[in-house]
Amino acid sequence: MPLSYFNKIRLLVLLTYTVQYFLCTNQILRAEEGVIFENPYQKVEKQTDVTTFTIYFGKKSTLIPKADLTRLQTVADFLNQNRNYEVIIDAHAVEGKTNKENVIISEKRSLEVERFFLIHFVEPNQIRRLFYGNSKSPNLTKEHEALNRRVEIKLQPIN
Repeated sequence: MPLSYFNKIRLLVLLTYTVQYFLCTNQILRAEEGVIFENPYQKVEKQTDVTTFTIYFGKKSTLIPKADLTRLQTVADFLNQNRNYEVIIDAHAVEGKTNKENVIISEKRSLEVERFFLIHFVEPNQIRRLFYGNSKSPNLTKEHEALNRRVEIKLQPIN
């Protein structure tokens, strides 16, 4: 086969997160919908249940991780469409030096989640916020410290 035939069919395939790019021999870049690849180095908690889930925070952090923002948005949308439901925010912390510091950190985390819901037009009467510090932590060992830096989200009908 002539060499020009191979030049015509040669494609350079570049893969990114959601789009595949094809560079044809005539130097036109064409995009097609591709496959989303997950980060293999990140712990991902696969959850199909929207009524209860857990958000894990960094050490002494009150910032909601980006991966959990979409789950919170789903809950906010549900609460906006169902005004007879409420969200219960249970916050925990174990990284403070004293119990008082743990309560303050867990309160700030619960405030951050509440602020997210308020920004997304959830009614204040649909939000219940509780913060425990380390009083309800399942385990106080160093190995399980990351599991204790959490906020638990629960949806239930308003009584």
